[in-house]
Amino acid sequence: MKYPVLEASILVVQDGATDNASGADNQQERLSVGSISPDVGNFLAGFALGEGSFMIVCRPRVDYRRGWKISAAFNVSQNDIVPLELFREQLGCGTIRKAGNDGWYLEVSSLRDIRSAVIPFFHRFRLIGTKATDFELFEEAAAIPLETRPQ
Repeated sequence: MKYPVLEASILVVQDGATDNASGADNQQERLSVGSISPDVGNFLAGFALGEGSFMIVCRPRVDYRRGWKISAAFNVSQNDIVPLELFREQLGCGTIRKAGNDGWYLEVSSLRDIRSAVIPFFHRFRLIGTKATDFELFEEAAAIPLETRPQ
């Protein structure tokens, strides 16, 4: 059974690449985290508890003032694309891509989307255990103004 998804946002997959045909980047189409039903939100939080990751990536870059490029990302992976589509529809952001292991992954790497959708989602639908601690550290790091411009 396929979960219902918003008609306003369509994911087009061709040869393992995705094209966000309508929506995740259009703030007018993004739903409020408050409008997510508790059943769906709790399912997705549980799904992220097992399959999700919160990452802060630091890469050395000589063209950056401090010598590092820092970026944040939330991702969740699965062999079945349906839960990832549901997650993306509920957050109103992110990109779904084919993974190298014949699975799929959803990634939200825009700091704006992390701050406006991912963090509020996990405030409303709480994680537990070490994943909750990971999220708290991720949220703290995402609040730091990150250098985004080269020298």
